[in-house]
Formats: sequence, structure tokens, C-alpha cells
Amino acid sequence: MTLVIAPNETASQWKPAAQGSVAKSVPSARIHYLENLRAVAMLLGVFLHAALAYAQPAQSVWLATDSKGSVAIDASIWFIHLFRMGLFFLLSGYFAKLIIERKGLRHFLWSRCLRIVGPFVLFYPFLLAAMTIVIVFSLSYLVEPRGLMGLIAEATKGGSGAKKSDPPGTMHLWFLYYSAAFSILAALLYRQKWLRLIALFRNQFWLFLCPLLLIPGALAGGTPLAAPESFMPNWWPFAFYGLYYLAGWQLFDREHFLDAWRPYLWPVALVCLVLFVPYYLLMPILDLKSIIAGTSPQTFFIRAIEAFLTAYLSVLLTIVSLLLGQRFLVGKSPLLSFMADASYWVYLVHLPIVLFLQTLLVPLDWPLWLKLTAVLVGTMVPCMATYVVFVRYTPVGWMLHGKRTFP
Repeated sequence: MTLVIAPNETASQWKPAAQGSVAKSVPSARIHYLENLRAVAMLLGVFLHAALAYAQPAQSVWLATDSKGSVAIDASIWFIHLFRMGLFFLLSGYFAKLIIERKGLRHFLWSRCLRIVGPFVLFYPFLLAAMTIVIVFSLSYLVEPRGLMGLIAEATKGGSGAKKSDPPGTMHLWFLYYSAAFSILAALLYRQKWLRLIALFRNQFWLFLCPLLLIPGALAGGTPLAAPESFMPNWWPFAFYGLYYLAGWQLFDREHFLDAWRPYLWPVALVCLVLFVPYYLLMPILDLKSIIAGTSPQTFFIRAIEAFLTAYLSVLLTIVSLLLGQRFLVGKSPLLSFMADASYWVYLVHLPIVLFLQTLLVPLDWPLWLKLTAVLVGTMVPCMATYVVFVRYTPVGWMLHGKRTFP
């Protein structure tokens, strides 16, 4: 989902601090690679949603389910899912600390209202309406709806499997919901100076123990980690993603701990690939009946192993992502800057388009990779076009990432 980091402030926006301020200098190269990495994480969310229709067996719990599926696509989805949101919240915590140090607590709270709460309030009604329209279209277009769409079709006909529908959730905007909560919590703790009492980067050995803190949240979140879309806050995102937010906060001005991992980038990446094999093999086959009933087909012992692997794979893959960003995404380029700006808008509006295109392609006997490519291209083109024409130089763009000058 933006990282929310969401302010999308760029390095050029960080002006010298006023005299007497406690602001700290942050090298622009560091800001650029983190912004670029944030955009990559955001756009990976588009890939995940586009690929879910073709991921066997995970496609069974998606709305637009294709008749065929690929285990390779399924594995790629859950590999990315292990680190993408953790990385996002870590970057969000890092930028939160940066804003407070440079601009102060009041500016931080205002920017979070503008960049996070504002887009949630503005876009949610339109996205809910668009999703409803797409679902109604799918029910009339598909001859034999599968997966979640099949359950919806059965419920609308009053079939035996029908159940009282749940109230609308936050959809893919859940990351904004929890980012706002983390921001408020961070501001309160910062004001009371309690965050200074926590040190996640005391030494390198401590970094090997930190993933253990994620295990309770991973156990409660399930395998794979579910999207906490309910408007009723759940505790486990605070115990899992909240710790990533805290880690990003603590990483600010402590990058030397990350630098110590640089010589081990490729060995750590190899370890992640090896650990992913048992993680994926032990992952339960997602089943709609067990999900609706809230039961797990796994024993507690297997769930504990999966939670352990989730915690360590999530942390190690996040470190690998940061190191790859340092290596390949350093520097400011017009293309990367544009993609970093556009990524927030793309993620906000992409889901109804993805579902619509997936539904259109269900009856067609195309290769899966061709369908996936068509969905990705068919989503990105209108998203980018609308961003350039209606967003980038308008008040909506100012809200999402600040003012941009027309070339």
C-alpha cells in the first residue's frame, strides 16, 4: 500500500532549519533512496492485487478468480508480502522522526492530517462506490463466479451458504488507518519522552533478538498475515507493524547499524530464499470455509514455526530491501522522482480498475502471464494518465505530496 510515509515530502523540500532549531541535517542522497524505495514498495502492492487472481491456491479467496492458477505466482506474492508492509511502516517511522526533528511536533501532526487522514476521508466514499459497481458488474458478467465472488453471488440469491454480510471495512486503505494511529501514538510518546527509553539498535547482537518481538503479532495475524481491514482496531497490527514503525523511528540517525550489514547483502538474501522454502511449504492452503469460520487448519506447533519464520524472514527481507535501495536507488532522477510522487495516487485508486480488468479477462483463454501483464498495463496507464492530468498540479496533488511546479 504509501508508505505512509505518506507525506511524500522530497529532499528539495527540506529547507535549512531556522536559527535555534533542534533540526538535524539529513543527507539528500539518503532521502532520495528512501523515497525511491517507498515508491517501489507502493507499486508492488499493485502487482500483488493484480496477481492474486492467478495465484494458485490463494486465488480462491480473491474476488476475481481465474479458472487457472500458477504456484509460481502464488509463491512470488507471499514472498513479497513478507516484507513489503513492514518496510513501508519502517520508512514511515523514519520519516516521522525526520519531520519532527526538522519541523517540530505541531508540523508533524498537521502533515499527518493532510497526507494521511485527508486522503482516507476524501477517497474512501468514492472507492467504496467504485468497488460496489465493479462487484455488481462482475455478478452479472460472470457465468460461474468463483471464490469470494461466488459467496457474494450465493448471498444475493439467498442460498444455503448465505450469511449476514459484514459491514464495509477500510479495504486497501487500512495502511492509512493504522499509519494515522501510529502517528498519534508516536506524537504522544515523543511528547512524554518515552521513546527515548527504547533502544532497538543498541548493538548488532540485539538486532538478532528483535524479530522475536514480532512473533506474538505474527501468531495473531495468521499465515500469511491478513489485512486488518476492520474499522474496529485490532491489537496485532500494533504488535507487528507498530514495531516496524518504531524501528524506523529508531533507525533515524543510526544508519551505521544498517551499514554494518552491507558486506553481507547477498548471503542474507540467500538465507531468506532458503528460509522461504519451509515457510511456503508449511503455509496452509487458504480455504474460504475455514477463513469465514475463523479456524485454522494448522496445529499450534506449526503455527508457531510459521510465526517464527514470518518474524525473521520479514526482518531480514526488510534489511535486504534497504541495502538494495542503497545500492541501486541512490540519487535523484526525474523518472524516479515522478514515480515516487505518482505511487501514492496509483495505490489509492488502482483496486477497482484491477478487479474490473481481472473480471473481463476471466472468460478468455489467454496464458496466465499474458492476463497478468494485461491487468498491470491496463491499470498503470489510466492511473498514470489521470495523475498527470488531474492530480499532479492540482490541490489533490498538493495534499498527496506537496506542490509541484508545471514544467
